[in-house]
This record gives sequence, structure tokens and C-alpha cells, in this order.
Amino acid sequence: MRMEKSPGGIFGSSWNQRGAEELRLLLDRAVSASYNGIVISDPSLPDNPIIYANRSFMRTTGYEFDEVIGENCRFLQRDDNEQPALDELREAIAGGRECRAVIRNYKKNGEMFWNELYVSPVLDDDGEVTNFIGVQHDVTERKEVEEERDLLLAREQLAKAEAVAARRRLSFLVEADNILLSSVGFFERLRDTARLAVPALADWCLVDIVEDDGGVVQAAASHADEGKHELLRELQRHRSFEEGSNGVAARVLRTGKAETISGEEKGIVEDLASGEESLRLLGELGVSSLVSVPLLARGRVLGVVTLVSSSPERIYGDEDLALAESLAYRCALAVDNAGLYRERSRIARTLQRSLLPRLPEVGEVDVGVEYLPLGEETEIGGDFYDLIRAPNGSLIAVVGDVCGKGPDAAAVAALSRYTIQAVVMNEDSPAKILSALNKAMLRQLDDLKFSTITCARLEKAEGENTFDLTVSRGGHPAPLVHRFDGRIEKIEMPGRVLGVFDDPGVEERVVRLFPGDAAVFYTDGLTEARAPDGSLFGEERLLDLLRECGEGKAAEIAECLKDAVHDFDDGVPLDDLAVLVLKTPK
Repeated sequence: MRMEKSPGGIFGSSWNQRGAEELRLLLDRAVSASYNGIVISDPSLPDNPIIYANRSFMRTTGYEFDEVIGENCRFLQRDDNEQPALDELREAIAGGRECRAVIRNYKKNGEMFWNELYVSPVLDDDGEVTNFIGVQHDVTERKEVEEERDLLLAREQLAKAEAVAARRRLSFLVEADNILLSSVGFFERLRDTARLAVPALADWCLVDIVEDDGGVVQAAASHADEGKHELLRELQRHRSFEEGSNGVAARVLRTGKAETISGEEKGIVEDLASGEESLRLLGELGVSSLVSVPLLARGRVLGVVTLVSSSPERIYGDEDLALAESLAYRCALAVDNAGLYRERSRIARTLQRSLLPRLPEVGEVDVGVEYLPLGEETEIGGDFYDLIRAPNGSLIAVVGDVCGKGPDAAAVAALSRYTIQAVVMNEDSPAKILSALNKAMLRQLDDLKFSTITCARLEKAEGENTFDLTVSRGGHPAPLVHRFDGRIEKIEMPGRVLGVFDDPGVEERVVRLFPGDAAVFYTDGLTEARAPDGSLFGEERLLDLLRECGEGKAAEIAECLKDAVHDFDDGVPLDDLAVLVLKTPK
């Protein structure tokens, strides 16, 4: 081969003296000394064999020259010939194009290395491909760094995803706590559980509960598709929990152990169904996966929550089971507390009713009574009232307020009422009745328990529908008299709380009631009621209210006072309330 020298050519002025042979030797030494492995193949020969390889190629692969010449480059991939980059490389060679690919190659000793390969075609004067030159570079170290980086990135992304999932789970459980513990009713909490689970955890949800008699009922159900709620109600009529039932919910109730079933397991719908009709309904509802967990509280199985996925894309696993168990634990705790609350309410109502008096038939005056304990559902109120017919025919009216709440206050209230009833059989003087009660309290009560009480005797006076009201009070709010002409009088006299002092210093005052007058006895739960803004109901508001409603019947006056306080404190009383109204006929 002969190349002409041009002035300023890259080989300098000595080129003509060296000649083409020296150029060939120079190029050969340069290729041979290259840091990169270089091979030349001949596509005109069968299988495009290697016809040249430099020393760097031998050093990188570990093969000898004679082992490489005549081989196709694919021998470096051995059996690892399904790499996507190889397809790109083959297409480039077939099309006579240059190509870059990073592939896995294997040294003679079997060690894998990453090869960054550049393949370029060599063209003759006519533009035909005569050879391919491949330049390879061992990029294993770089690839390992990249893989380590990708691994760290993947771990970071996984950690972030897990953190996000954990925050979502925590937020869900916090919301569950807030909702479940804020609802009071037993079945309300079960319905809240079903609503919480859908659609956050399931496409539809069933909550079954064990009743006091051992029977099982579907207490709540929810579906993400409102159009399928009717299917759940219909399903309720066809489910069975009879002894021997093998449904998943029945098994969980029996064993107290959670179960998870995926769509890959055969018979998942049949496992839920208890008959042909329920099988049909379950088919319409859709069941791809389910998790059924028991409601456990204080060692008892209260019921079971079944979460169902209708989508093959949501198959329940261990994390879903753990979250469902956390929800079930919260639900069981809330349900158990609601059950205790319900039982406590029943006991409180029963005891409260036993403490309320049965008023005698009173023909001579109109009587109105309102009673509202602070803990209407769960506590026994400390306020009490009574109306007793004395042996001589007079009426003894009593309104009292015991210190404290609950059973202790109820015991003092009962002592007060029954002591007064016993004393009235022999004595109808209000002052003597209160003095006798004070002695009984000091004698029978160990610790400091006291009461404020107003006691009054109503007896006929001269004149039609005219009565004398003799009042004595021990530290209690003074009764009010609404006169027929609209005036209001406060009946005040000395007297200290009962159960504290040897001599409470009670006195009596007699007030005449004329036709149409109303005497109003009340506890401080009325005047000391507070609005949400903290303002006090107060005596002035009571007097204004009594001027408005004092013309009504006794029952209407009592109800008016109670309703006004209820509206004022927004239905959140701070104390018990008792009102007793005696009104003379006109």
C-alpha cells in the first residue's frame, strides 16, 4: 500500500523515507499496545470469525492467541446468550452499522466481567464492509459501583415506601381510635368498624357479633359500591353459624385464630357460603381474597371481622393481616367498653328508678316534677325529691342535693328520703324533720357526707283554695313563689347544710298561698348551669323565666325550667337537676 505525503501531513517530512511498511508496523504496535482490547473479525468468512486480537484482549480474557483466532466473539458469552444487548449487537452487525453495548462476558477461568464493547464496520473504497473492529473495555468495577448505587437507591426508595405505608397505617389506626372511642353506642361502634374498613382495607366488610345467649348475628356490613348494599343485607339472611358450620367466620369464632385466604386457593367462595343462595350472592359480590380476624377482649371472642377484596389486584398478605388484627383489637376494645357502658347504664337506670319516689295522689293542689341526673346513662344522681302524705293529712315536700355522685351519693340520698319518711309518721314540722335527719346523718355516716335540703309542709288554710306553706331549709337554695298576679317572692330563712354540724340552726317560715300561686323548689343544678362560653344561668335568668311560664300548670312550669337549662348548657349539664312545683287551683 502506498500513501502520498502532503506538506504538513501528520507523519512529518520523513514519511517518504519510511514507506508503507513502516506505517503498517507503527499501526500494529499502536493497536497491540492499546490499553483496550481490540479484535478484528472477517464477515466474508463463515460465522464472522476473529482474525486479529491484541495483547490487551488476551490479558483481559485470559485466553491465548491461538484459542481466540477463528472463533466468533460470542464464545465470550458462553451460555449467557439471552442478554437484550446482544440482540442490538447482532442487528447492528447484520446491518453493517456501528454499535455500543455493555454485556456480560466470561474469562477463560469462568470469571464474569462487564464488557463495554464498541463495534465499527471497516469499509472499502466502494463502501462495502470488509471487516469489523471491536474495541472492548472491562467496566466491571464501574458496573459494580453503579449496581451498588442502584441497590442503595432501591433500598432508599423501598424504605421511603415502607415509611409512607407505615405512616398511612398509623394514620388509619389513629383515625380508627378517634372514631371508635368517640361513638358511645354498642352497635354504632360495630358499624363504624365496617365503615372504616371500606374502602381503605377492603371492598366489602362484615362484622359478626356473639350475643349474650351465644347466638351469632351479622351486626354490621359495608360495601364500597353503594349499589351492592342490598346484596349484603340479603346475604345476612342466608348466612349460618350453626354448630358444625365450616364457614371461615364460623371457624374464626370457634378457634379465635385469624385466617387469610387468597384467590389462588380453591373454593374460596364455597368456604364463605352456607348454601346455594349465599353462593350466588357471594358470586355477585365478588371474592378474590379475604382476611377474617376475631374480636378478642379480656380473653373472650366477642365476634369476628371479615374483610373481603373483590379485585385480583388486592390479595391479602401478612401486612394486611397485621393491620386487620390491629383494627380488630381496637374494635374489640371499643365494643367491650360499650358493652360495659351499656350494662353500667342499665344498672344505673334501674337503681335510679328505685330511688325516685312514687308520688301520692294529690287532689287539692297541682303537682309538677322534673328530674335530670348529670350522668343520665351511667351515673346515679345525687339530687332527690319526695312528696309525702303525713298521717294528719298535710303534704310534706322535700327537695335535696347530696354531695358527690354515684353509689355513695345514692346511699346518702336513700338515707335522707327514708329517714324523712319515717320521721313524718310522727312529726310534720319541717324544722324538726331536718333536725332529725341531721342527727341520723351524723350517727350513720362515717366520713364527711352532707346534704342541702328544703322541707316544706302544705296544709289547708281558711278560704277556698288557700294553703299555708311552712318552709325550713338546710343550706339549700330558697324556694320561690310565683303569685297569681305575676309577682315573685323568695322564701328565705336561716339554716346550714345537714350532716356536718351538731345543730344546723334550721328555722321555719310560713307563707300563705292563694288561688293560682305556685311554689317552686329546685336544686342548684338549675341556677349554676353553665353555657359553652362559661356564662352562668343564674338566679336573675331563673326569675325572668318564671315570670314567663309561671301562669302555666305545675307540670308545664317544671318542664319549662328543665328545657331552658338544657338549651342553655347545650345538653352538657355540670350537675343534677331536680324541680318540684306545687300550684294551688284558682
